Amino acid sequence: PPFDPIFMFKVLVLQKYHGLSDDATEEQIVDRLSFQNFLGLQLGDDVADAKTIWEFKQRIEADEREGSRRLFEAFGEMLTAKGLIAREGSIVDASFVDAPRQRNNRDQNKRIKKGERPEEFDENPSVGRQKDSEARWAKKNNETHYGWKNHTKVDLKSKLVIKSATTAANVHDSQVFRQLLDEDDRAVLADSAYFSEENERHILEEINADEYLMRKATRGKPLSEAEKATNHTISRMRVRVEHVFGRMSQMGAELCRSIGSKRAASHNHLANLVYNMDRYAYLNRANG
Repeated sequence: PPFDPIFMFKVLVLQKYHGLSDDATEEQIVDRLSFQNFLGLQLGDDVADAKTIWEFKQRIEADEREGSRRLFEAFGEMLTAKGLIAREGSIVDASFVDAPRQRNNRDQNKRIKKGERPEEFDENPSVGRQKDSEARWAKKNNETHYGWKNHTKVDLKSKLVIKSATTAANVHDSQVFRQLLDEDDRAVLADSAYFSEENERHILEEINADEYLMRKATRGKPLSEAEKATNHTISRMRVRVEHVFGRMSQMGAELCRSIGSKRAASHNHLANLVYNMDRYAYLNRANG
């Protein structure tokens, strides 16, 4: 008989929390009593193998209702009902999520950049399944990344992830900025990559929130002392989002082992969900 969906979901929670592959997850469930206790297993009980875990993730990703996103949002509704998401301030930022790097020739890379999938990839199905035509390269601060971005909106007070979106790594952070905002935001904080007159106007006029976007200097127009002071104040608050990404990095969320944008989005939603669960447990302990 198939495993219970709740049981399989708990397996995914363990997998994302510890940053494990499907095979490693199966091995750790067999080996660790703590994993078995969490799943409600007794010694000798059947354990979900790597293939079963993979197929369950396929079922979630194949759901037209975006199962992983709905799971993330359902837990977010619970956090909101408990009053843990204050909405006094919302921090927007993005982090890289690396995918398995491809070994393509120059001509293939040119066609992929144009949005085409080289036909030779699928001449051999075994090769085609390992070829990703949707992930992209990006370079930032002398670091090269291949894969995706996890764009998030984080609650300033609780450091809980409120909303997220997934794009290829080469998409600029500001391109999904407005997608993450809504009328429940009272104040919006972000670094200078998000600053523009259009975004400033959107925050102040369309969602009626306070705007705290860091300013950036341009050629021939350096920042004034007042702008530098304002940037410093915003930076001291905005840095809390880096704590979120740091914790997710410890969980292995910056590595996506799957191929394709749909699976990458599922990975990010589940990683954000498990981070929120971890943060919720911390807030409960902190509040006694």
